[in-house]
Amino acid sequence: MAMLEFLKDITFKANDVVVRAIDILLRNYISIAGLCFLLFITSNLSTFLALYFDSSNYFIKVILLLAFVGLYFSLQLVLLKNAIVLAKGEKKPGFWGFVPSLSQFINYIFGLIIYSLIAIVIYMIMYVLCFPLLFVGFSMDTVRYEVHPFLTGVVMLFVLIRTTFYPFFIIEHGFNTIRSYKFSLAMTKGNVMRLLVIILAVASTHLLQIGTEYLGYTLVSKILSLVNSFIIIPVVSVVMSVVYIDMMKAYKGGSEPSLMDNII
Repeated sequence: MAMLEFLKDITFKANDVVVRAIDILLRNYISIAGLCFLLFITSNLSTFLALYFDSSNYFIKVILLLAFVGLYFSLQLVLLKNAIVLAKGEKKPGFWGFVPSLSQFINYIFGLIIYSLIAIVIYMIMYVLCFPLLFVGFSMDTVRYEVHPFLTGVVMLFVLIRTTFYPFFIIEHGFNTIRSYKFSLAMTKGNVMRLLVIILAVASTHLLQIGTEYLGYTLVSKILSLVNSFIIIPVVSVVMSVVYIDMMKAYKGGSEPSLMDNII
């Protein structure tokens, strides 16, 4: 009974967050969707130019790669800043107020590198933990293509939930990467189930896109890709901003949270 009440409570809170985010999005759709459109164009244009300049000078390809990486991730930070401002109901700071500083950009990229390194470490650890299954009757293919990917995915989902708010602290407070990770871990401690419900709710269309693409339904996959780009991504950006603001209001920790105390 207690578990049922717990599930009802987190579901209600998740629904409340999504409803509030959709209301904010409907009132500010053009500004958020416009940034998502720029992200969509940047991503697809980079793919096109990569094919177009495939036989070009290596130096030119490196310059274009760096330019598109810088532009794409800068637009992500602009989208995040815009979503935070809208979720807090603040007055927009003007064009330059949304542009991330070089320090914010570097810390954001460093955070992505850290997350990638964590993913590699977990990937290797899961292989070690799965190895004994070979001695109890599981085939190598089952472990390699089914058990290992599933367990790795579950662990990485947990890591994503705990660390997903680090860019918010970089873009709003100007914290460095490590301090932002500490605050993300501290703020999400005790909120994992709530965040899991929210993430699954807003990621359902993306999961459908992956499923249709895997099954070979190309047209349906393209349609869902457009839905993701211009509906789901804007919703996600506002939803996460609303969650961030709510958790910041409820945060009772100190100004320098301990990393080890908040990991579990």
